[in-house]
Amino acid sequence: MSFKKIMLLVIALSFVMSLTVAASAASKAKPAATPAAQTANADSVGVVDRGEILNNHPGLAAARQKLADIARQKENEAKAAADKETDTAKKAQAVQAKRMELAQEEQKLMAPIYRDCEQAVREVAVKKKLTLVLDKFVVLIGGVDITQDVIQQLSRKK
Repeated sequence: MSFKKIMLLVIALSFVMSLTVAASAASKAKPAATPAAQTANADSVGVVDRGEILNNHPGLAAARQKLADIARQKENEAKAAADKETDTAKKAQAVQAKRMELAQEEQKLMAPIYRDCEQAVREVAVKKKLTLVLDKFVVLIGGVDITQDVIQQLSRKK
């Protein structure tokens, strides 16, 4: 598992833990809610599978193809730059520079797709009157899965 994924998992778990602590404190401060009220509160939380939403974005295939083309180009540029250098450290710097350029290109290509996905989640959440939407992989029990609704929302836009 990559460092980035581990950090995201730690942040998500911290968030869930803070929600648990806050909910515990709130339940001690108030009398117990009726089952109907608990159901209404649970129904105001949505869950989504962000990976499935991303994989179903209409523009993802084109972005991946363009990224693959750019990756091949950067690989060729890195190889050519490394071949020109005799110093091992400078070769490594040249290759690293091309990797950084590739990462920047990936960010440019993927940012609009991530933005579209987030916007679709927001639109579905508003339509369904959800007050909170979490990634379904950090939720053990509860929440309304709106993943398919978000995918449909994305497909309507394109």
